Amino acid sequence: MAALIRRMSASHAVIAGLLVVSGCSTEEAASRPTATPTTEAPSRPSRPVLTAEQLKALALRDSEVPQAESVPVQDPVPEGERRNSPPVSDASCQRIFEVHNAENASAVVLQIFNWKKNIMGGGSTLASYDEAMAEGSFQQLHYSITNCKSFTGVGPDGKFKAKITFEKAPDVGDEALSFHLIIPLPDGRGLRDEHHVFVRTGNVTASFEELNVGEKAQFPLGLITKQVDRLTKRVDRLTTAQRA
Repeated sequence: MAALIRRMSASHAVIAGLLVVSGCSTEEAASRPTATPTTEAPSRPSRPVLTAEQLKALALRDSEVPQAESVPVQDPVPEGERRNSPPVSDASCQRIFEVHNAENASAVVLQIFNWKKNIMGGGSTLASYDEAMAEGSFQQLHYSITNCKSFTGVGPDGKFKAKITFEKAPDVGDEALSFHLIIPLPDGRGLRDEHHVFVRTGNVTASFEELNVGEKAQFPLGLITKQVDRLTKRVDRLTTAQRA
């Protein structure tokens, strides 16, 4: 499936599973969008950087997610306590991990979605960045996915190789990407499908992921829209107040 990226024009502008990618056909590669990573952006008034506590307050509440048993919000695991897998074989592909983990963000919070009908669960990462670093992170993810042809890695089940497929990005935020990472499980146990959506709104990003085995994974669009709209309104209010 062709890579599809959605961006809003400047006049309208006011986001953990294993991320793995495999080789794609020549047709797929040719249809992918072209971009170069950058941290530069047109000069604009500085935007306030949301704190972790502000991000937590903006996360979805249990009552807003009836399809989940619970949606706890938590801080990232401290660096020294993380169980990191070895880097994958391609540096461009490895960058996909780093952007999704919001490694360059000023503040990060995680939300877990314990679904009632899918024990695999889902998750989101809300992150706030200084100045143009959110735009830079989006561009780096776009660039990495475009240039990541194939790689292998090592996960909990041993060595793996997988492929990436794209779908139309949701019409939310300033710009968005949507893609699936599909990993054949060992011993013919089916396919592991991870659905990833990465959205930027101002200097905040929200990434969403859904995991399934044997069926297509799809993070609920309604929840993505609700979360991104809430982030956008908060950023807009703070920016307006700062300029007053």
